[in-house]
This record gives sequence, C-alpha cells and structure tokens, in this order.
Amino acid sequence: MDRMVQTALNSLKMMMENQTATAHNLANVNTPGFKQDVAIDFSSIFLSRQEGIEPRIISSRNTGGFSIEQGQMENTQNPLDLAIKTEGYFVIQPKDGSIALSRRGDLQTSETGELLDGAGNKILDDGLQPIIIPAYTEISFSNQGQINIKAIGDAPDAPAQNVGLIATFVPDEETKLKKSLDGHIRIEPNVGPNGEEEIVAIEPNQQAQVMPGFLEKSNVNAVEEMVNSLDQQRKFEMHVKFIQMAEELDNAGASLMRLPGM
Repeated sequence: MDRMVQTALNSLKMMMENQTATAHNLANVNTPGFKQDVAIDFSSIFLSRQEGIEPRIISSRNTGGFSIEQGQMENTQNPLDLAIKTEGYFVIQPKDGSIALSRRGDLQTSETGELLDGAGNKILDDGLQPIIIPAYTEISFSNQGQINIKAIGDAPDAPAQNVGLIATFVPDEETKLKKSLDGHIRIEPNVGPNGEEEIVAIEPNQQAQVMPGFLEKSNVNAVEEMVNSLDQQRKFEMHVKFIQMAEELDNAGASLMRLPGM
C-alpha cells in the first residue's frame, strides 16, 4: 500500500511541475521572443535503504528545457523592432543576474541613452558592454546588428554615424542551452567530477542575421497549452482518488487484522 501511495505522490509532483510550466507559458503568450518552456527531460533517483525504510526509485526532472521553434515574424516597420532570422540570440544583461541570451527584440532607449529591450534588460555590444545611443533624429540597424544614427544637430546631408554593434550569438551543435531559474537563457554549466558546476561564459560570435523592422512573437500555442492544463487537472483528480482508494484499502486490511474486541 505504501508503494501505491508513493507512486501516486511522485506522479502528482511531476504533474505540478508540468502545470507550473504550462501556467508560465500562458502568462507569456504575448511576450515578444518568448520561448515555450518544456519539461521532457527525465531521470531517476535511487534511494537506498535507511533506518528500516525500503529502497525506492523516484522520477526527477531536469528543469530549464525550452522549445527552439521560431515564433511568427510580424512586420511592424518600427525602426526599434528587431528579430533574428532562424538561429541565434541577442546578448543581454538582465536587471539582476549574469549575462544571458534572448530573442526579444522590442527595443527602446532609456533616459540616459542605454539600449534596452521591452523587459528593461540591457542590450550589449560585441565587447559585452551596454550600448549608449546619443540623441538622434533617425536610427537604423543593419543585418549584422550595426547601429547607425543621425544625431540631433547634424546637417540634413550628413552621413549616418555608426554608434555600436549589437552582440549576437549562435550556439554550435555541442553547446547546450537552458533556462535558468530567473527565466533567462544561458549556456548549461559544465559539471565537474565532484558535482561542482563551472559557469560557461557567453562570447558573441556575430553569426546571427538581424531583421530590422520585424518582431518575433512568442512561440507558445495558447490553445495547446489550455488543453494541456485541462488534461493535467483531470489527471491530478484521478491520482488524488487513487490515494484515497489506497487509504480505504489500508483501513479495510487493518480492520480484518484487528482482533475481536480490540
């Protein structure tokens, strides 16, 4: 009976993690460049016998997986909207945390001229430094990520000034990416022989192709996520009933074993 309950509880834990990923996906349906969270990487943990407890094998999940499918491209004609064609990422500096990767391209400038994305993360240049853009009347981006402006006060026929290069990164086949706990994409750390993690630095390689005037939408399918949510709810209710049934069977067995008059 104990094994029945343990199996059901383990399944409930996995469904709770599925529901968390589904809720996060639904909350980001309209977030530009958002990549759908997926949870399909499973592993097993063996718990050895301790203090009379029977050994157990339980399932665990390696979090941080996401879909690399490209979202729909929207032609906005906004000069501050950028998208990356096929593979690649922008290199950003989140408000809190280390350097990360992003597909979000709804750009804006702060009061101090810093180039930010729609979430307020700093867009970095090829030297991994924040990009400062002087006051301008016109701005444009090349397919390589070069930033050209006509500054305030320039003559009408003056050539555009190059004020920076947006850092981009295209991972090779051996590079594994994952979402960190803060929701940003980073290179998966290397694990040493003793289980210690070694952070792998992000180094721009400028291999991504930038599409000015376009914005990549989230790759989340809202209908599919809603169906998954309902399916997980039904499975959750079924497992709760399974635990209740195990309790009833356990009580019935204890009642049969009880001596008369006890």
